[in-house]
Parts: sequence; structure tokens; C-alpha cells
Amino acid sequence: MKFNFSIKTLAVAFVMGMTTMTPVVADDDTPLGKEMDEMSGALKGLRKAETWADKVALAQKGQVATLNSLKHLPVIFKDIKDEAEKKKATADYKRLIGLTYVGLCELEMAFLAEDEDKADAAIDKLKDLKKEGHRAYTED
Repeated sequence: MKFNFSIKTLAVAFVMGMTTMTPVVADDDTPLGKEMDEMSGALKGLRKAETWADKVALAQKGQVATLNSLKHLPVIFKDIKDEAEKKKATADYKRLIGLTYVGLCELEMAFLAEDEDKADAAIDKLKDLKKEGHRAYTED
């Protein structure tokens, strides 16, 4: 069974233990949507960032939003009736969020090293993760 959620739900966090997760609609006015907007805004801000320090701060802002997004599940998950299937979908959601968080940490490290090539590689990884998440979890 394939589950989809909107672009903004490719959240991005790495958490060893889970707190209670609340299903929400991935929309601008939901907690998950707001976190995704924060992350997206941070990454878009990189285009205008003038210093390495500015870029580091934006990567860190994205990391915080990614971690915060794990407090919520996409609302579509509430429609999954089979508990085993719901657990698999939730685990995959957390996997993608974790990988996104790692990617943002790699991006921060590249900025701290002032290494544009490593930063570009980290951004490419993040783009690939976004595509993977959208293929698997975007409503058509």
C-alpha cells in the first residue's frame, strides 16, 4: 500500500525516541506544515545568504524545524487501518526525516569548512531525499 502526503511533509528529523505523534494535515496552518515552511524557508534563504555564518545559521534553522516536525504525522496516516502497515509507514517517515536531518548536518559542516563543493553535494542529497519522499508520500 502506497501512502502520499504533500510536498511540505518531507520533514526532516532524527530522534532516537519518539514522543506522542499527532496526525496533522501537511498544510501551512498546521504544526507540521509550519515546520515544513520553516525548513523550506531556511533552504531557500541560502540563495541570498551572503556569508558562511549566515549559511550555517540557516542550516541550523532547518535542523530545528526538522526535529520539531517529528512530533507530528501526516494526516493521511490516520486513514491506514492496518496497524502493521501504519507502523511501516511511520518508520519510513521517520527514516526520511532522519536522513534529512543528517543531510542538514552535513550541509552545516560544509559551510563551517567553507567548502562549496561539499555544500553542493549535501544539497544534492537533500534534493534526492525530497524527491524520494514526494514519490512515496505525495497525494496525487
